[in-house]
Amino acid sequence: MRSEIFVSYSHLDKEWLEKLQTMLRPWVRQKKIVLWDDTHIQPSKPWRDEIAAALARARVAVLLVSPHFLASDFIAEHELPPLLEAAAKEGLVILQLHVSASLYRETELEAYQAAHDPARPLDALPPAEQNKVLVDVCQKIKAATAAQNSSGGGV
Repeated sequence: MRSEIFVSYSHLDKEWLEKLQTMLRPWVRQKKIVLWDDTHIQPSKPWRDEIAAALARARVAVLLVSPHFLASDFIAEHELPPLLEAAAKEGLVILQLHVSASLYRETELEAYQAAHDPARPLDALPPAEQNKVLVDVCQKIKAATAAQNSSGGGV
């Protein structure tokens, strides 16, 4: 059952992961959502297997898009293909959060509607506007998980 939110990001963009985690924390604490990113991998666990399992559980994929994200061979080869396939075949929701200007239009992501205006990436906005965009994207995450819950699945 696909029920979790998978966050795909470059480790060079960890600050944006932390901002997203912070914004979503009230819902995680209330168990309204299950958020997964690679910081949940425990020491001594086979990290590739952990990521593959999390990809298989994902109902929503939040992509923190930046030049670092697009440059990552691991993301391009091991995360995006199963996410895009699940989007096409199983209804997984792809939410692109553009954290920096990038060449995303030169990738398969160009076919997917972004969660906010890519012409206004987060790093180009003042902090108050960054928070507004993050709140809006979090509402879209909640709506996507609510759609899953109302169709018989659960988080």
